[in-house]
Amino acid sequence: MPIVINTNVPALKAQNALTRASWGLNQSLERLTTGSKINSAKDDPAGLYYATGLNSQISGVNAAYSNVQMGINMITTASGDLSNINTQLERIKDLATQYSNSSLTDEQKNAIKAEAKQRVEEINRIAKESKLNKVQLLDGTQAGGVRLQIGPNADPATNSLTVTGVFEKADVESLNLVGGSSKFADIDAAFANASTAAQFIDIVQDSADIVTERISTAGIYNARLESITDSLITKNENLQSAVSTVMDADVAAETANYIKNQLLQQTASSLLTQANQAQGVLALKLINALA
Repeated sequence: MPIVINTNVPALKAQNALTRASWGLNQSLERLTTGSKINSAKDDPAGLYYATGLNSQISGVNAAYSNVQMGINMITTASGDLSNINTQLERIKDLATQYSNSSLTDEQKNAIKAEAKQRVEEINRIAKESKLNKVQLLDGTQAGGVRLQIGPNADPATNSLTVTGVFEKADVESLNLVGGSSKFADIDAAFANASTAAQFIDIVQDSADIVTERISTAGIYNARLESITDSLITKNENLQSAVSTVMDADVAAETANYIKNQLLQQTASSLLTQANQAQGVLALKLINALA
């Protein structure tokens, strides 16, 4: 091997080894410090692109989860108010049954009729005041159905759900109890005598059946939304796991790399010093030999 002065090849090789070791050492240190395997695009462009897409999906899944929870809350609130309306209807039916008995005194009839009027007013009040987050639920505003975005993507067939049959108007006219298309214009007409009160029993039952059907529909949607919630939770876990595989640093592996590169850096530094000295010393000895 020739002995040269201008270009110290062994020293260059040692310098390159030192540079690589230092780069590896810094990379391991950065990964251990941040906990991330990819800290910039240069670390893994394809991996970063893949992880960015997954994070977008995770964000969408979390938003959909919130939507589903809000939908459950809306349905639960409406169902509770419908149950209260059903309670009022059950009492009105009992009152109509009592009034159908001709043995009642005028005072008893007046008391029954007065209570029935209060029950009717309470039904209308519940229907008007049923709301969640300032959104009316039973006044007919949402009669067309409530659309819920239940997934992170745009396809409505798999990422949306429209809740129908729960949020229809629930006042006494809409329930065909009194007024509107009902046989009786008001409670006075329904409780005009024992005969009309007897006819009113079936009308009240029909109204109660409408409300019961809506409550049942609410339960069906709630069960479905709870299943969707479980699905979103599972999807979120799987997406998080996929991101972790790409982005998260393996602490055990990076610790081993750090120690390895630290040893290589120290070794390369020592050998670079020796390479610089050895070539020059040998050249000087040869030159001195000429003297």
